[in-house]
Amino acid sequence: MLFVAVSWAISGRITLGTVLLFTVYIRNLIWPIRHLGRVISDMGQAFVAFDRIIEILEKPVESKDVSGLTPEIKGNIVFKNVSFQYPDGTSPLKNISFEVKQGQTVGIIGPTGCGKSSLMHLLVRLFDYDEGSILLDGHELMDIDKKWLRSHIGIVLQEPFLFSKTVFENIRIANPKATRHEIENAARTAAIHDSILSFEKGYDTLVGERGVTLSGGQVQRVAIARTVLKDHPILIFDDSLSAVDMETDLMIREALKERSTGVTTFIISHRISTLAQADQIIVIDKGRIIQKGTHDELIREQGMYARIWAAQSEEEI
Repeated sequence: MLFVAVSWAISGRITLGTVLLFTVYIRNLIWPIRHLGRVISDMGQAFVAFDRIIEILEKPVESKDVSGLTPEIKGNIVFKNVSFQYPDGTSPLKNISFEVKQGQTVGIIGPTGCGKSSLMHLLVRLFDYDEGSILLDGHELMDIDKKWLRSHIGIVLQEPFLFSKTVFENIRIANPKATRHEIENAARTAAIHDSILSFEKGYDTLVGERGVTLSGGQVQRVAIARTVLKDHPILIFDDSLSAVDMETDLMIREALKERSTGVTTFIISHRISTLAQADQIIVIDKGRIIQKGTHDELIREQGMYARIWAAQSEEEI
């Protein structure tokens, strides 16, 4: 356009003012077209987000246990012939039975999709079991008020969610009244305190939504600190040490053991070294408990646990 316009201006067919005016018109036309492409792209993202929001809003509100019990929760748990089936008909758990005393640590291991997380979902009543019984300190689990129950159970997921806030604020979410000293102690327990101090702004460092500025192991350790900040009689670690190295894993477990005396702890992991010191280890396969015992007892048995132990020992060598 410029080449033709300039040649016409030189030949006298149009004036220089006409060239400048036409150039301005073209620029005013191009920018809306460019923005239209951006708007179309944003609309696609907006429709996806809208569908997700509608999906959440249309979910039925969880019923409140108006007459639910609010007993003292210490951490004595008994599973008796518990079976559970999802609405689509799949049965992740079948005839599960075991007992946990207050203060014990229970390790849970098994193949992906065998029902390990579903077992813990029943304990916090994200789902209710179809058959059998779960007793918590002598009370049937489904008779206990959900809010009361969940306020006494701390959970750290494999992929925890961090908010677009500072490290300090993300940890303090669990206990808004916690002092800085308590928050730092929780961070030490999770072996993340020294890493936080190495950041330019320390505890005031913004982590971004989902912790995008932190590594996977750091995100998990911040989530652990957030959970242990509040004293819970029951703790659940759902493969939440998978992104940390074995040395850090050991440090966290030792610190938790000292800090959480008398706390019933469930640790789900694919790493046997994480479970080896547990009071009892449960091996699940295809929704059933196939082995149960201590680390020493299970490695002497010819079963899945011994095979996993042998394979992981060879990898370490």
